[in-house]
Amino acid sequence: MKLPIKLAVVDDHDLFRKGLIALLKDFPELEVVMEASNGEELLEQLKKKRVDVILMDIQMPKMDGIEATERLQNKYANTKIIILTMHNEEGFIHHLISKGAHGFLLKNQDIEIVVDAIYGVLENGYFFNDRVSRAMVKGLVESNKIRPEFNEVSLTEREIEIIRLISKELTNREIAEKLMLSVRTVDGYKEKIFEKTKTKNSIGIVMYAVRHNLLG
Repeated sequence: MKLPIKLAVVDDHDLFRKGLIALLKDFPELEVVMEASNGEELLEQLKKKRVDVILMDIQMPKMDGIEATERLQNKYANTKIIILTMHNEEGFIHHLISKGAHGFLLKNQDIEIVVDAIYGVLENGYFFNDRVSRAMVKGLVESNKIRPEFNEVSLTEREIEIIRLISKELTNREIAEKLMLSVRTVDGYKEKIFEKTKTKNSIGIVMYAVRHNLLG
């Protein structure tokens, strides 16, 4: 991955856009090289400059995020698009995926999650937050509506067992009780799984598991 990662932030609310840009400046591996208040402005700027990842609002004047995403898919296929939204309905997510989106974040997420999402879409192709159901993501991968990319890694039998339980939406405490382990031990296994698979959250683990046929 070439650093710094070049970003565009697209939102018609100046306060939100400027605030997000200011927060991203704390991460030297990221560089905001473009900002726009609507999709039309974004597409015009992209004629002169390329970016790796676009953080984009949906509801904007002139050209909203849905239309902009569709146009980007046709012309800038290598650019990753993360949708910033207040909506988390799965039907809405399905629709945006069909238009070319690669990730989804609620606007009230911590900046660390935003950074995780940026790396997630570049490393694996897609990023979903943990509020999205595992069943939906599993269905998207199995039906090839999304095609996340992961390097195959060596996992222990215990790690695969924990991955399967994560995919069933068990909490760390429930996994610990089922396997007769401490919660701290389960936490340690999960961190190791994240590190090995280069995933950022439990939904990423589910995508990895489906992609590598680990769920049986």
